Amino acid sequence: MGLFKRRRRTSAGAVVSDRDASRADLAALKEFATSRSGVEAFVEPKTTVTQTTVVFVAADGEWTRRRVPNEKAATDLARSLKIPLYDANRVGYPQRMRDYNARASAKKTSVEVERGDYSPAQFAAIMTLETIAGTEPLPRNPSKSDLERVLRAARGKAHPDRTGGDRARWDQVEQAARKLGL
Repeated sequence: MGLFKRRRRTSAGAVVSDRDASRADLAALKEFATSRSGVEAFVEPKTTVTQTTVVFVAADGEWTRRRVPNEKAATDLARSLKIPLYDANRVGYPQRMRDYNARASAKKTSVEVERGDYSPAQFAAIMTLETIAGTEPLPRNPSKSDLERVLRAARGKAHPDRTGGDRARWDQVEQAARKLGL
């Protein structure tokens, strides 16, 4: 029947990867290398959980990781594409890759802050109310009625006269309400 298919595990109990390297992986690597400049390859050895992988890093730090059948296949691929190949365990990853990840993370964070007309302090207040109320996260640009609903729930849980209420949490709720103008 296959509903509860058993996954292969190591002796330590870790789940073993259930997908082998495919031609699509090699095609994706070739496409990455031909569409970007200054690409270098970094081979990652096989572990108990994953197969041998190769990381291609472009000149601007953009990168991709794919499975390869073995280290020889990674070497052959790098030679055919005329790109340098390094052992990731020996040389590590280039700084430009870390810089690219930092830029991408900063960009993602700034996009999240620009979701609505709310300042970072107001977003912090919304998150405080959601946490204290124990509700699901609000939509990207919550309406005033959504905010008031979460505020009521947070006040109900934090009120000092109720069982489990806490004066410090109540003060946090009231401060968040002031920041949001509720």
